[in-house]
Amino acid sequence: MVKGVCDVLAQTDFPGLTGSEIDSLLRMVRVDQRETGANKRESLYVTLHNVQARQQAGNVVGAFIARAMSPGRYVTQPNRFNDLRDRLNEFLVFYGYSINETGKLVTGKKASTIEEGAALAGRLQTELKRRGCHSELLRYCDEELVNRSLFHAMSEASKSIPARVRAITGLAGDGATLYDGVFGTNRERPIWSINGHGSESEISAHRGFKNLLVGIHGHFRNPRAHSNRILIDEELADFYDAFSLFSYVHRQLDAVKRLTSEEPTP
Repeated sequence: MVKGVCDVLAQTDFPGLTGSEIDSLLRMVRVDQRETGANKRESLYVTLHNVQARQQAGNVVGAFIARAMSPGRYVTQPNRFNDLRDRLNEFLVFYGYSINETGKLVTGKKASTIEEGAALAGRLQTELKRRGCHSELLRYCDEELVNRSLFHAMSEASKSIPARVRAITGLAGDGATLYDGVFGTNRERPIWSINGHGSESEISAHRGFKNLLVGIHGHFRNPRAHSNRILIDEELADFYDAFSLFSYVHRQLDAVKRLTSEEPTP
């Protein structure tokens, strides 16, 4: 467990603690010097492990976590606190612990499966990753997920689809205008397609996909773009289902290709 704590708190990139922050926190728990190591994670782990072994108790680890996760340290960086807390809870729940909203290490139900761990940790990213959510989708709404804002996460997630279509094709526009221009209409030949666009079956699948994009825009994007979050209560089950649908769309976009001028549309 100690190694897991160090891997999160002393991770190289954001939201990990800096070397000076770690040294300051260690002094607060009466550890004067950090042990040497290949990196911050290793040096912090060796330090806490050795102190714990000498004291024959885990008090120093709990004290260090309490100091590191004190909400007062993150008044101007609430996202950093939430991210660190969520990442710690992802593995702490397997030991029967968690970090609560006040930054304290508390005991709780011990997770025995990955699914149970995701549920107990309460981290949206954890559950979405477990469900195989597309990485491109998570990239568009990472901050909203950290803040546990279902409304804003759904809004950003729905925006990710037209944004990705524009990035792939280089074309401008939004909603039906964009999708008609990229994927064609009953009268206009598509420029891009999700398949070979040769057989009637492929053409039908392609047109159905384009209609799905238009439907997502109308059902998910527009209502949230013109509504206050107070007026829309997102249900968690609907949230997960929507992200599964958005992930499916992004996986289809992974394989989209530009049609050559020689490829006719029956």
